[in-house]
Amino acid sequence: MSKTGKLVSLLKNPAARSIGIYTFTNFFGKAASFLLLFIFTNPLYISPSENGLLSLFSTGMLFLMPFLSMGIIQSTSTDFFKLEKEAFKNLFTTGFVMAFAVMLLSFLLLFFLRDKLAAMYGYPAMFCWLIPVITFLTFCNEQLLSLVRNNNQPGIYFKANTFKIVLELGISFILVVFFTWRWQGRVAGIFIAYLLTGFYGLWYFYKSGYLFGKILKRFIMAELLYAIPIISMQVSIFCMGASDKFFLAALTNDKNETVGIYSIAAVFASIIIVLATALIQYIFPKIYEQLSSIRPDYKAIKKLFIVYLIVMFTGTVIIALLTPLAYRFFINVKYLPALGYIHILFAGYFIWAIVYFFYSFLLYFKEKRKIMLLSVFSIACALGFNYFFISRSGAWGAAVSTLVTYGAVLIAALYVTKNYWRKFLTDEQRDAI
Repeated sequence: MSKTGKLVSLLKNPAARSIGIYTFTNFFGKAASFLLLFIFTNPLYISPSENGLLSLFSTGMLFLMPFLSMGIIQSTSTDFFKLEKEAFKNLFTTGFVMAFAVMLLSFLLLFFLRDKLAAMYGYPAMFCWLIPVITFLTFCNEQLLSLVRNNNQPGIYFKANTFKIVLELGISFILVVFFTWRWQGRVAGIFIAYLLTGFYGLWYFYKSGYLFGKILKRFIMAELLYAIPIISMQVSIFCMGASDKFFLAALTNDKNETVGIYSIAAVFASIIIVLATALIQYIFPKIYEQLSSIRPDYKAIKKLFIVYLIVMFTGTVIIALLTPLAYRFFINVKYLPALGYIHILFAGYFIWAIVYFFYSFLLYFKEKRKIMLLSVFSIACALGFNYFFISRSGAWGAAVSTLVTYGAVLIAALYVTKNYWRKFLTDEQRDAI
């Protein structure tokens, strides 16, 4: 077969098309965001200090997300393949109500802490309701995308994600540039986009028959028990990937300017996570499908891992080579100090992308004890290394802390999942996992 014929055959392959759609959709969002970085990093519109506040706003939502979502998103993803339709409807409805209840409780908590948050991080009062609402809408969006992937509907995935991205960035651009709303315009764009996408998600859930099931006590108890290790896992992910910004804000005294500069570097490094997420959104359901079969095909899982590893390494190298050029031509000169440590962030984020692949087995088999132990270890590493390095070296120390933390967690993850990865890396086919 000629090279042209092979290319045509590849493009016709449903799996290749799905991967292409997921990857393109995620990179479209990141690319669109980067096109506006030269606007959002221009002090004429948003100053480094204001970008620091925006980063803390986003980080606040990241912190709340594991407590609101608990283990519900993971249960939805895995139990979709295990439960009958009516049972899954009851599970989904129960989880949805639980997340909504946590949103209401978080209102009260942030309201009582408003003065302390304002003093420590400069949080305005409106964050007390915005953070819970947008976090809940993010939960709805994650549930939507999870179900769309499980239903093998890449077209809907593309439309929903593209709509949210265009709406968020379009409204933000108009409010920031033409109405001079500065950071408030950016927040308004995020809120409106997630609100409208949330309405679509509710319609999709209703149309697909996932809403208005029974709220069952056994599902509540199961979710709460599963939530303990999952919350700890999500908190550990937050500590590893976002707590550095809170440490920088607390240990520097420049009105969040250092946080703003560092956060833009983290945006560039997060392209690696975007690539990993795009691949994982295709790979995880395939792994779960194999593991749910009577005789899992470990060779297929091994092939998925090798493809994932090659694509991630290649993507990381390309991103590392192109980022300095993007900084020189598109980013305001005030953010250039980040070039002194951004390559360290790239290395750390690449390691995390590899770590998360091995989490798929712990999540599928609901290995509560292992998830809890790995999470506690990750939290201890992140907080300890962040304080040690940031208190001594500021933003550069934050980047080093990220690399060291993810490296330590990779070693721990390989240890606790050795019974799983040995099977597919050594092609053991004797027993199911």
